Amino acid sequence: MKLFIAEKPSMAKEIANVVSEISNVKIKKNNGYFTIGDNIITWQFGHLLELKSPEQIDEIYKQWNFNTLPIIPKIFEKIIKKNCIEQFNIIKSLVSNNKVSTIIHAGDPDREGELLIRETLYKIKNQKPVKRILLNALDSKSIKLALTNLKDDAIFDNLYKSAEARCEADWLIGMNLSRAYTLLMNRAGYDKVINIGRVMTPTMCLVVNREHDINAFTPTTHYKLEVDFQHPNGLLKTKLNNNDLANDKGYILDKQILINIQNDLINTNPENILISKYDVVLKKERQKLPYSLSKLQIEAGKKYGYSPQKVLDICQELYEKKFTTYPRSDCDYLPQNQFDNAYIILENFKNEFPTLVKECSLDIKSPAWNDKKITAHHAIIPTTLKVNKSILSKECFNIYTMIALSYIAQFYPVHTYNQTNIEVKILDKNYVFTATGKTILDIGWRKLYSSDDNNKENLIPNCKEGDNLIYLASNITENITKPPKRFTTSTLLEAMKNINKYVVNPKYKNLLKTTCGIGTEATRAGIIDKLIDKGFLELNKNNLYPTKISIYLNNILPKGIKEPDLTAIWEDWLTQINEGTLDVNKFNHNQIALIKNAIDFTKTLKIKSFNESSYSCPYCNSSLRLITLKDKSKVWICLNKDNCKKGFFSNLNNKPVLISCPNCKTGYLKKRKGSKGYFWSCDNYPTCKTTFSDKNGKPAIK
Repeated sequence: MKLFIAEKPSMAKEIANVVSEISNVKIKKNNGYFTIGDNIITWQFGHLLELKSPEQIDEIYKQWNFNTLPIIPKIFEKIIKKNCIEQFNIIKSLVSNNKVSTIIHAGDPDREGELLIRETLYKIKNQKPVKRILLNALDSKSIKLALTNLKDDAIFDNLYKSAEARCEADWLIGMNLSRAYTLLMNRAGYDKVINIGRVMTPTMCLVVNREHDINAFTPTTHYKLEVDFQHPNGLLKTKLNNNDLANDKGYILDKQILINIQNDLINTNPENILISKYDVVLKKERQKLPYSLSKLQIEAGKKYGYSPQKVLDICQELYEKKFTTYPRSDCDYLPQNQFDNAYIILENFKNEFPTLVKECSLDIKSPAWNDKKITAHHAIIPTTLKVNKSILSKECFNIYTMIALSYIAQFYPVHTYNQTNIEVKILDKNYVFTATGKTILDIGWRKLYSSDDNNKENLIPNCKEGDNLIYLASNITENITKPPKRFTTSTLLEAMKNINKYVVNPKYKNLLKTTCGIGTEATRAGIIDKLIDKGFLELNKNNLYPTKISIYLNNILPKGIKEPDLTAIWEDWLTQINEGTLDVNKFNHNQIALIKNAIDFTKTLKIKSFNESSYSCPYCNSSLRLITLKDKSKVWICLNKDNCKKGFFSNLNNKPVLISCPNCKTGYLKKRKGSKGYFWSCDNYPTCKTTFSDKNGKPAIK
């Protein structure tokens, strides 16, 4: 008997339907599982287990305190989530069933999918053989094919190790640094929890740094010269291209320079104006690859304004309706065996995209079909199930159309054009003007996207090198440089994926060109949403702005936590663990060392009050808070109560009384109650025995 364990109920139901169809046996529904003859199909709700929280590891961690940091568990132990206990016990009883001989792991075909089924089997202490089914789509044909190609789950041992390493590293950073910076910010007068994350925090800092660049931006006025020359075969429109006249950023700042050139051109003999370079290069642009999730999220954000999470939700809906393949894919290539489905898929498009399908040719095989580029998944494409537009929302059909067009493009010709580059020189002045043009020979697959292409090509007359030209007219344009654009949710996701663009260190920059950035296809959208929900970012008219707390944190966080360099390198290391080229123990050792250094750094920080209007402790610079005692009197206490033992001060008119001792110069005077009434004394007692009588709530200093 075989036991399938699916990642979620919807996946279990689709597997059950196909197993029932193959075996010609009806599905019997039970509490928490299906039975079909000799097959049992059960399910999880994603992760049934979670790592123990610090307070579950040891009661000492119930109280958040710097003295208990860092928290480094000797063993990372997982417990069953409270709302998953019943389903866990159902799976445990099924695994223990003597009739079950083989377990079939039906988690999503990625790192997280491998982890969440395995951790359940390890918790149960399963000893039975485990096979792996890799489902990139939930349509009947895809499931049938996957059932005939089961893998030994041991093949994915390294994938599991990388998932566990990622899980534990995230726990170490989240639990330790969130506590540390929450305690630190409490001292500064900020009373909310500070969430620090391996991916979340550097993503937040990208937005903070972009806002800093915008605020620090100084606009530069610069000038460009456009010149029209007459050739016997037509008009040639050019631009001045003399870099020696520009500053180090390529801008010409002095308008008079261009006025002088204009005057020179008016008086230039046509014999001195000639085409010094004329190149025509045949260019071929291969078909646009199908979508990975990130590319689809980025393009849908630009085209429709959809947030990354909305695109992911739509893709998940299309997947569960069996219209498209697995959504959380980081791959934009397709396996060779999927080519056999092309005829059916294209036939299914005849109702929705009739004119486009007519020009498809199955004789064309684009570079997208490449087995060597396939990892756990392939690109997101339509399934062989014909789409039912009537049951889809407008947003769903928009995304489906994008996915469909990217698939249709694979059966259109290559986009072919002539690229023409012309250089014009004024011999006696050594001025250089350039023109670039494009002559389309075969529009090919770009016909599918012609409505998105607003480029106006420069028409180049038929000419050759050495031809003379006549100066006709010129125009000086004034331009002002613009500040960087604020991130949108889509462009921030794009930045997370292409994180190497935001790395300064050239060593890391080159390394990160080959990584997948920070975060994963499945998590990036959720991370951006969390930053907004937790108050670190604000979304206003589709633009992302940093909040006061994120700007504050960016100033006090260590580089290793707030910059993307190390985080992206960790992703690369996790890939190496998956490939078997990096020992997981080395990765774990690096994480622990980083946490210890980060906590040590945090303990040394002396920070200013978060609220400008609040008061700071003169001893440690932490914020002071006004509290009411049992006797209804009020005092100001330092929020750094664990380390600042002198941080309490009297209240007068809702302000702390902060008066340094005039004798020792290092202590502060505190109001006390003696047998004869109130008096003031230095808090350096007994080293300093200075005292003063009380006068209207203040020490009576002569």
